[in-house]
Amino acid sequence: MTSCKPAPAADTDRVPTTFEERNTWWVAILVPATTLAYCAVVIPRLWGRPAAEVAWVTPMLWAIGVTFVGTILGSIVSAMVARDSHTESDVRDKQIVRHGDRIAQGVMAFGAAAVLVLAMVRADQFWIGNVLFLIGAVGTTWGAIAKIRAYRGAFHG
Repeated sequence: MTSCKPAPAADTDRVPTTFEERNTWWVAILVPATTLAYCAVVIPRLWGRPAAEVAWVTPMLWAIGVTFVGTILGSIVSAMVARDSHTESDVRDKQIVRHGDRIAQGVMAFGAAAVLVLAMVRADQFWIGNVLFLIGAVGTTWGAIAKIRAYRGAFHG
């Protein structure tokens, strides 16, 4: 006599990724990558000359542009690949986005204060621009990581 055990239940706890979550992943990947690329270009230039003589504007604009275009292209590719999955945002998505944005804004408020201090002491434009850029990258990345953790963990709004 053979025993007929029922098949294990399907994993119903799995939550499909939403459009917002997929975009958050792109931001969490692209912002640190482009920031590191920017640092790899600008920091060696800083070693041999004063900060006022370092060309940093063009690499920074490239880093910002690649982040924007990469995020847009990533969103398009994600939408094409996940055509059949859950795409519309719900209340949980909106709460998670707000949660991540609050964290990012906290970091950026600190950065704004640091930039204000640099402007008060009449620091070189290089330092003001780079502190603002780096704090923006850190805040954006930190907010994206907080959102991903909220999506993948227990988020209680």
